[in-house]
Amino acid sequence: MVLYRLDTEKGEGIELAKEFNIKGFPTFIMLNNKGQTIDRWIGYSKEYLLTTMESAMIDLTPVKEKMVRFETDPNFNDALVLGRYSRSLNEYQNAVKYYRAAQEINQDPDTDCLYEIFSNVSDGAHKDLFSFEDAINAADAVLASATADSDDKYGVARRMTYLAQKKERLDEIAPYLEAGIKALEGSEESGEIKNHATLMADYCIYVTKDYDKAVKYKKETMPDGWQENAGNLNSFCWWCFENNVNLEEAEELSRKSVKLAEPGKEKAMYLDTLAEICNALGKHYEAVEFMKIAVNEAPDNEYYKEQLERFEKLLASKN
Repeated sequence: MVLYRLDTEKGEGIELAKEFNIKGFPTFIMLNNKGQTIDRWIGYSKEYLLTTMESAMIDLTPVKEKMVRFETDPNFNDALVLGRYSRSLNEYQNAVKYYRAAQEINQDPDTDCLYEIFSNVSDGAHKDLFSFEDAINAADAVLASATADSDDKYGVARRMTYLAQKKERLDEIAPYLEAGIKALEGSEESGEIKNHATLMADYCIYVTKDYDKAVKYKKETMPDGWQENAGNLNSFCWWCFENNVNLEEAEELSRKSVKLAEPGKEKAMYLDTLAEICNALGKHYEAVEFMKIAVNEAPDNEYYKEQLERFEKLLASKN
């Protein structure tokens, strides 16, 4: 196997991204020497990459042949390949179809496809391909599974929270956050400690309404040295703005992120955050002034022009 890394935002990568219909990063595509797709998947972790490549190497026939074969002679590995292939194209309904087939065919009691089904249902629900109730049923199936680990339960909690925000169903997420928190409690692994703090921040925001604790937990999720890094500062400040908490400190830190930012697109983005926070604090004149600077930093970005117009109208309405 020859590994070839391609930046799809530069040079020939731009056209190849269109040709291969790239939907997200990173996307891995396994091709044969005729340029036919054997397998395709999205997402990365070292373990996932190795296990997925091992699965892909079981059968080197092109995906199109696997699709035809699956209709008359379905097997577990084809179902997995076609499930992750569909997911990488954001074809969530097809992905669910194939993963459910894999779940029915599966003979190994130590593994299942319930999390894959859930993740595609929840992603599809954002596009109204599935209902919120479908996501609840898929999430409950994961939590009821004997094979669900802490990563699965964390993923369920985060995805259900994100979906519930969009669907305005936040009063229904407590069981999923509680399951994720319980699964991660007591872990000494650094990644799981931060995941636990992430869920606790969500729990304090949406369930107990303890906003001071939420901010405390959110800070625990931030990387070392985050208060000296423009991007990390902006990430924290945007979280405060989105949740309407800790806005006075967020304004102070957002001003710092703007000072640390590189000129151009980066500074414009952080100025937009600062303008939103100032507007939320009733500082409408300052919001307008910051957006004017953002427009100058990124004059080709129409969004910032729209933001400036919005803040100017808000300022006018207060006068």
